[in-house]
Amino acid sequence: MSYDTDRYGLKKNPSQSLAVVECGIQICHSGHATPLMTYSKYSVHFILEGKGKYTVEGKTYELCAGQGFMITPNVPISYVADEREPWKYVYASFCGADDDALVHNAGLDEDNVIFDFPLDDAMISDIYAMHAAGKQNQAKGYDVTGYFLLCMSRLVKANHTTLSKKDMADSYVRKAILYIEDHYPFDISVADIAFHVGLDRTYLYRLFIQKEGCSPSKYLQNHRLGRAVEMLENEELSIFDIGMSVGFHDVSHFYKAFTAKYGMPPKKYRERLNKTEK
Repeated sequence: MSYDTDRYGLKKNPSQSLAVVECGIQICHSGHATPLMTYSKYSVHFILEGKGKYTVEGKTYELCAGQGFMITPNVPISYVADEREPWKYVYASFCGADDDALVHNAGLDEDNVIFDFPLDDAMISDIYAMHAAGKQNQAKGYDVTGYFLLCMSRLVKANHTTLSKKDMADSYVRKAILYIEDHYPFDISVADIAFHVGLDRTYLYRLFIQKEGCSPSKYLQNHRLGRAVEMLENEELSIFDIGMSVGFHDVSHFYKAFTAKYGMPPKKYRERLNKTEK
């Protein structure tokens, strides 16, 4: 075996909005590498000693002690320990309704998976305490999650200190838009968007008015209608099917919203498209 590991699984209480479900410490030997794999949950690795490389979506990051990396659910990754100074890290895998919000507030996302953390006594103590609590397993994982949140709180604090208010506002709106683009066919609400971003819906509304000139609900509707226009070019799709496909589960609402935005109902818009193409 090219590494020494000590890991522990934990059960999540259904009432917990976020919990660590596995934590461990791994001391890698020279050149130890993991194959390309995916995780079903978020996982954060805190590098305590040595060096290594982390690869995700074609990007490779060279990391050392005092840095860490996040594994995003269902995204293929691999990593390898340095030949001369192989790394040692403690990791925690976590899940729950608040996992996206925690990751976002720590300044992490699919495009920002690397972070720095202080190698001071307090941070190192909490990292090791998290692992020790997992090993003892005497508090149903609550103590493990508590120490983990203490560690993550330092990343959150550093992120909020680094980001200006404008940068933070841009980041929140960008994350909300990405959520809309990924979930517009489903029955999502502004409350769902705000929850995903980790903001109060009233504050999210103000940010959208400032940045996009419209409310989140209007942005969602406009995005759906824009996708509907693209789908109207396919004559095999019925108007009803298009409306349902872009998230309008009431066909009369679809007709009304489409007509208000484009000045004509979708059927007439399709006829005009066909005439233009001919």
